[in-house]
Amino acid sequence: MTRAPHDWRRTHAVIVAVERYNGSDDLNLDGPVHDAVEMRKWLTGRGVPAENIQLLASPLEHNRAALEAAHPHYRPAERADVRRVFQDELRAIDADWLWVYWAGHGVQTQGGRWSLLYPETRDTDLQGADADSLIDLMRTEHLPWDGVDRVTVIIDACRQALPAGVHELADTPDLLARTTQIRPERPVYWMRACQAGAVAKQRQGTGQFTSALLRQLHAAAAGGAEPDLDRVWQGVVEEFARARDADGGRQRPTVYVSDWNQDVRPVRLGPPAPPLDPEKLRFRETLVLEASGLLGPDPAGPAARVAARLRMEFTEAPPARGTPSVEELVDWALAHEHGIATLLHALDELTPDRRIGARAREACRRLQPQWLTCAEHTELVALLARLDERGREDVVAAAHQQFGPTALPAHDPAALADALEELVPRPHQLPQLLSVVEHFAAFAAFTEGAVAAELRTWAQACAVRLGMKEVLLDHRARAADRAERARTAGPAEGRSIQIRLHPSGPGQRRAYEVWSRRGAEVDALAKVDTPAAPEEMRRGIDALLAAHARATETVVEFFVPSTDLELDVHCWPLDAGKPQERSLGTDFPVVVRCAELRQPERRHLWERRWSRVAGATPGDLHWLPGHTHSFAQVRAAMERQETAPGAMTASPARTRSEIFTACLFDGVPVLVWDTGAEPSLDERQLRTLLGSEPLEHLPQRLRKLRLEGDADDGHPGRRLALLWDDPHRPLPEPLDLSAP
Repeated sequence: MTRAPHDWRRTHAVIVAVERYNGSDDLNLDGPVHDAVEMRKWLTGRGVPAENIQLLASPLEHNRAALEAAHPHYRPAERADVRRVFQDELRAIDADWLWVYWAGHGVQTQGGRWSLLYPETRDTDLQGADADSLIDLMRTEHLPWDGVDRVTVIIDACRQALPAGVHELADTPDLLARTTQIRPERPVYWMRACQAGAVAKQRQGTGQFTSALLRQLHAAAAGGAEPDLDRVWQGVVEEFARARDADGGRQRPTVYVSDWNQDVRPVRLGPPAPPLDPEKLRFRETLVLEASGLLGPDPAGPAARVAARLRMEFTEAPPARGTPSVEELVDWALAHEHGIATLLHALDELTPDRRIGARAREACRRLQPQWLTCAEHTELVALLARLDERGREDVVAAAHQQFGPTALPAHDPAALADALEELVPRPHQLPQLLSVVEHFAAFAAFTEGAVAAELRTWAQACAVRLGMKEVLLDHRARAADRAERARTAGPAEGRSIQIRLHPSGPGQRRAYEVWSRRGAEVDALAKVDTPAAPEEMRRGIDALLAAHARATETVVEFFVPSTDLELDVHCWPLDAGKPQERSLGTDFPVVVRCAELRQPERRHLWERRWSRVAGATPGDLHWLPGHTHSFAQVRAAMERQETAPGAMTASPARTRSEIFTACLFDGVPVLVWDTGAEPSLDERQLRTLLGSEPLEHLPQRLRKLRLEGDADDGHPGRRLALLWDDPHRPLPEPLDLSAP
C-alpha cells in the first residue's frame, strides 16, 4: 500500500505486558516485558512521543528494573487499569493512528472466545479480556469519532483450548466494548501470533512472533519510511514458513484486515495461501457445485446457517458482510486447518437426508487431507495435553502395537495429534487414529482413568459423525478384552523392569530406583535414596526380580549416566553364594540405556533410527572400526549411514567414551560393543556372533551368548554389552509444562 508520509507525532499506542499472575509460579511468563519494551523502542524510534505511549505491565521482579528504565511511569496491567484505559482514556486521545500491543497468556474458553488473561488470574480462576471485543471497541465511541483514521492491533498470546473439565475455571472474558459501533468503516489491521487452538511460542525469553514482527518492521521502516504492513506481514509469514520447514513448528500467525487504507477487500485469515494448481482448482469447483446442490435453489438461508456453524468452530468473523456465497464458504474453509472437514460436517448436519456425495468427499481429501473437524482437533490436543509425556509415549506405543513403527512426536500434544491424524487411513474402515485412541484407553483405564474415559467419549463422537459407531464399539470391545487378558495374565508376562542407577557417595555406592512396566502400566517397586554398597544393591535388585520378573522373558533395562555405560550389570550375580548362583545377564535379557546426552532438538533422529529396528537384522548395524573413535569421526560415519538402525564396535576401552558420546548425541538407539580392554573381535566375528535373526530379538540373542559364556570363560559372547534405547519407553519423568 502507498500512503502520504505519516506524522508519527500523531500516533498513540497502548502496550500491555503481563508476566506475573496471582496463581502458582507455573502461571508466570518470562518475556512479555522484554517484548513490550522493544515494541515501545521501535515506536519512539519512528518519532512517537513518549507521552503518547501508555504502557501497562505486570512484570516479574527480575524484569522490573529494565521496565522502569525504559518507561518509568508504567501502570499496572490489572483488570481495572485495562478497562480504564480502553473504555475511558482513549476517548481523549488526539491521534491519527492507534497501535495496540498485548503480550501474555491467552486461552480459548467456552464458545471459542479468546481470553487475554489479567494478572488477577489464579490457577482455579482464569480472568481475562475478550480479544474479539477489543477489536469491536476500535469502532465505538470509546475512540474519538472524528479522529484515529486507522488502528493496528498486535496480540502475542496463546489461543490454546482449555482442557476438558477446566472450562468451568475460566470466567467469561471481559467485553471491553459495550456500546454500538459508530465508525464501522474505521480500518483495522489485526495481527495475531497464532491460529485458533494453538500455542504462541517463546524462544530465549522473547515471543517468536514479536521477534519476527519487529525484524520486519525495522526493515520496512528503514530510513524513516512508513511501513507497508502488507509487506511486513508477508515477511513474518515467510519467516514462520522457513521455521516450519526447519523444525516442524506448528505456530501459524494470522491476520485480519478490514477496510485498511479505505479499500474494501475480503478479510484475510491466516498466511496467504499459494494459488491453487489447476487440479486443485478443479476439485474446488467440484466442491462448490456439490455444496450448491445441497443448499438448494435459494441458498441464502442455508448458507447463513452453515456460516454460523463455521463461525463457532473457526472463532473468526465470516469472509464477507452479510450472507456469504457458496464460493466464499468454500474459500473460508480452505483458509483454516481442518476447515474443509468442518464445512462437510456443517453441510451434512444441514441436509441429513442428502449427505454430500463421493465426488465431493474425494475433492475434499485432495484439497485438504485432514478428516478431523476444528472442534475435534482442538479437543484431542487438549486431552493429549492432560497426559504427561510418559502418557503420550504410551499413546505412541499403542500406535506402534497397532500399525508398526512410525515416528511420532510424544513431546508436543498438537504435533502428536497431527501425526496420528496423518496415519494412512484405510478405506471404508475405522480411521487408525480412533483405533489407537481405543487401544490406549483400554490399557490406560487404571492409570489415566479420567483422560482415558474422555478420549473414548471423543472417539465415539467422531465415529458417530463418520457413521461408524458400531465399528468403533466392536473395536472397543476387542481392545478392552485384550487389556483385561493382559492384566489378568501372569505377574511378569509382557513386563520389563526398569532400573535407574545414581552414582553417589564414595567408591561404587549408588542410589537406585526400580519400576515395573507392562504396556501402559508403570508401577514403582523401590526407591533407595541412601547410597548402597554394590553387594547390598545387587541383593535388593535380585529380590525385586524374583518377585516381579520372569526368567528368560522379562527385559531388564538399566538407565545409567554415560560414565556408567561400561558397568558390567549383565555380570551381576543372582542368588550370590548359593549353589545356583548365576549372572543377571544369563537369566534375563539385560540392556543399558542413557538419556544424558540426548538432545531434545535431535530427538527426531533417535526416533527415526529406532523406527528402522523393526524389519532389520544385526547385519544392518553399521560397523565402527577401531580407528573410528573421535566424536567427529563417529558422527561423520553414522551420518553416511543414516538408514542404519544402530552400530557395533570392538574398539579399545580408551576410545569408547567418545564413541558413546557421539552415538547418543546423534540419535543412535542400538549399539553393541565388546567390553574387553583390548578387544580381539573383528567385524566378521562379531556379525557371526550376533546371527541373522530379526534385530528385535537382539536382547534375547545376547542373553543366550552370555549363557554360553558362563560355561566357557573364553567365549567372546560373555563380554558383549548392548545399548537398547527405545525412545517410546522412557522412565517416568516429572511434569514440566510452560506455554504462553
